[in-house]
Amino acid sequence: MAERSAFLKDIRTALDASSAGERSASQFPAVFSQPDVSGTIAEINSRSAEDQQALLARFQESGTEIRLQVHCAADSAAAAAIIADIARDAEPEFGTDKQIIQHAGRECAALNLAELLAGEEMTVHSVVPGDPDARDKTEASFIGITVADWGIAESATVVQITEPGKARSTSLVPSIHIALLPIERLLADLSELQALLQNQPPASSYVLISGPSKTGDIESHIVYGAHGPKDMHVVVITGRKSV
Repeated sequence: MAERSAFLKDIRTALDASSAGERSASQFPAVFSQPDVSGTIAEINSRSAEDQQALLARFQESGTEIRLQVHCAADSAAAAAIIADIARDAEPEFGTDKQIIQHAGRECAALNLAELLAGEEMTVHSVVPGDPDARDKTEASFIGITVADWGIAESATVVQITEPGKARSTSLVPSIHIALLPIERLLADLSELQALLQNQPPASSYVLISGPSKTGDIESHIVYGAHGPKDMHVVVITGRKSV
């Protein structure tokens, strides 16, 4: 404790700060200042359908380089059909039981996957806050379906805020990750994401995902699925305000 106090005292001395009280914006304007992002926000909010299509093309191009599979769907029904085909064609990495875990919320509920896959020996779970069996359901699932808060075209990155009903484990534990991304949530680059987050209350965590899990640690050979899903799909809902 004495070492910690001495360390903090050295920092205060270097900053010419009082040892008592919190630092204020008037004392340290450079520390508390934030860039003006109003122009960036205005640009994001004023994008036309053509602008969004251009971002989608860039997202698809970037995704090709990282083995991200990008699909386009006009609406939730079309997205559900794409996901159902993926589930039918894919085989579980472990065992033979086909179970699917999806985020809670209206976007995933609108897919009606349980009804679509009824009679096909597949079980669809939803991430319900407080569910004592959530961990077991997630570990048993070979597909995890999430809803992206944003997508970044420059790097084909999916951005997800962790909150009740949107667990990180849904995108990290199953062997296949499928993310839903409404086209109006596409951003050009990380600077636009920073502009959107600047004035928002901080979340418990953010997950930024660029393609399937991969590593080149062993003799520089790329291996997929080492630390997470071995396959990743993004289904872009192209109908504006469709979910």
